[in-house]
Amino acid sequence: MRELILELTSQIKALKSEVSKSNARIDELEQKLANTLQEKSVVAQSPVVTPAQPVTQPLAQALPVVAPLPAASAEAPKKDSPPVVTAGDVKATIKIPGTDTSIGVGGYVKLDALYSSTSMGNNMYGNQRLEPSEIPVNPLGKGNEDQLTLHAKESRFWLKSFTPSSWGNMNTYVEIDFFGDPGAYTYTPRLRHAYGSLGNFLAGQTWSTFLNSQALADTLDNNTSVGSLLTLRQPQVRWTQPFTVDNLPMEWQASLEAPRSRIWDTSTNAMTTVTSSHYPDIVARLNFYPSWGNLSLAALGRQVQYAPNSKEPEKSVWGSAVSAAGKINTSGPDNLRFMLNYGNAMGRYDENNFFADATFNQQGDIELITSYSGMLAYQHWWDKAWRSNVEYGIAYADQPGFAALANQQTQSVHANLLWSPMLQTTIGLEYIYANRELTNHQNGELHRLQFSTRFNF
Repeated sequence: MRELILELTSQIKALKSEVSKSNARIDELEQKLANTLQEKSVVAQSPVVTPAQPVTQPLAQALPVVAPLPAASAEAPKKDSPPVVTAGDVKATIKIPGTDTSIGVGGYVKLDALYSSTSMGNNMYGNQRLEPSEIPVNPLGKGNEDQLTLHAKESRFWLKSFTPSSWGNMNTYVEIDFFGDPGAYTYTPRLRHAYGSLGNFLAGQTWSTFLNSQALADTLDNNTSVGSLLTLRQPQVRWTQPFTVDNLPMEWQASLEAPRSRIWDTSTNAMTTVTSSHYPDIVARLNFYPSWGNLSLAALGRQVQYAPNSKEPEKSVWGSAVSAAGKINTSGPDNLRFMLNYGNAMGRYDENNFFADATFNQQGDIELITSYSGMLAYQHWWDKAWRSNVEYGIAYADQPGFAALANQQTQSVHANLLWSPMLQTTIGLEYIYANRELTNHQNGELHRLQFSTRFNF
């Protein structure tokens, strides 16, 4: 019996040893399992698994609960992507992301090479474009008999925007070129247009309402021909009202524009510009848009004023002018363009620095100057890439005899051949003839050959 008890005791000790070894092994395995689960939970961004504790309860209960990895979704979550740029509401524009505003930028690069039969003198605009008032009427010194000029001053840049609203479209437009200085190689930016419009209302600087810009001829010269109204851009406020009569689209326009007077002072035999005034220039225009072209009738009323010095009283007088212009489609893409202008206050609207609005005579009175002008141009398309334009213009003023050195008449002829191998490019050659005559019958003339390249962007 004693031997049996000793044998059982020995077996119990052996079993306890085996249990201790098993517990140690279980602890080791649990530790390894806990570490493995912890690593996986970190990768899956799940709660961290804490190390296993000594076995005091079943293994399945001792381990922390690990959240299962999310199942792969058929559509992975999308990251925030940058706003997509889309086409604007108007051709050649893009829409600003997150807004209803469409913006567009553009312009062109133009090179002009001009060979003139006579020079206008040093650093004169007339060497770079047609300026009838600068054509010499007296013989120039040797070396000024001809002139070669190359420049890129007509190159332009513009920015525009379009925004719809309950008040109508809100539009803006800004354009510059580099004719700000007459220096031959001075490229000073010049503001051409800067205006905004809301529905039918416009405010800012743009073409004078008196000018029908669609009737201007297609010439390489920056100033076009004489006889056309001056391509005048000035600050103004304008209202445009479209309407229809018997299915004919029409519109009337009314504007108040920046005033300025040009007076020929007989005491100095020179033209003086007066920028101060009590009233704006008042312009009204009626536009017709038949299927075969466009026509316009415009009327101008303005006050011309002058004070020769601070000691003499200011003198002023009201004058007026009218203009008829249009573009008429003839055969295929060919067209005829014209302007006819008349008035006693048309001076500065007619030619650049050519006619005064009035004279200040020796009696101290202002006399308005009546002037007449007109131009006729025809455009012919040889094919889709080649076209030609021929234009004749004339302007005449009834100058008083005492204004002997004032300009009385000018004429011009333009003839060109233009090639546009693609929509954004024009290369051409143009012949220009112009003359200038003073009241005392002194005169001068200009022959010019102009080569130009233009690349739009």
